[in-house]
Amino acid sequence: MNPQPDYEIAYEIEIDVVDGSTTDVDVADLERAVIATLSHLGVDVAGLTIVIADDETVRQMNQQYRHIDSATDILSFPAGEGDEMFDLPPEIEEEVGDYLGDLIIAYPFTCAQAARYHNPIVNELRLLVVHGTLHLLGYDHDTEDRQREMWRIQGEVLSALGDTSTNWEREYEA
Repeated sequence: MNPQPDYEIAYEIEIDVVDGSTTDVDVADLERAVIATLSHLGVDVAGLTIVIADDETVRQMNQQYRHIDSATDILSFPAGEGDEMFDLPPEIEEEVGDYLGDLIIAYPFTCAQAARYHNPIVNELRLLVVHGTLHLLGYDHDTEDRQREMWRIQGEVLSALGDTSTNWEREYEA
C-alpha cells in the first residue's frame, strides 16, 4: 500500500488545440510530459497552458515578443516575466501565484522538425513540452553550463517517459 503524501499535489494543465488540422495530438501524453517534468523537479502545485497553433500564429507571436520574423517550434511565456501584460494587481497575483505560464507550439513546424530529426511526432511534441516547461520553471540554455543542466534534466524526464533516443540533444535559439 502506498501512503498518501501529507501535502497537496495539484496540477492545472490546460491544452488548447486551435489549429483544426491537428486532431492527432495526444493531449494525454502532453499532460503526462508536464506532470513528469514537474514531479521530477519536486514541484507539487502548478498550472500552465499549452496552445497548439499554426505556424503563422507562432510567427506573429515570435515577431511581437522576440522580434524574430519566423515561425519556431515552441514559445515559452513565463508568468510574471517581461511584458506588462503579465503585471497583475497583487490580489490577483496571489490567486494565480502557482501559474507558471504559457507554451505555444507551432504544429506544422514541429511536424517538419520531427521528420528532419527522424523523430515520431508524439516524441517531438513530448520533447517540446518538457523543454518548454523547464523554461517556465526558469531553466535556460544561454550558457554552456546552463544548457548542460537543462539537457540533463530534459534527458532524465524523457527517459522516465520511455523516450530513450538521444535526438533531443540539439541546438535551440537562446
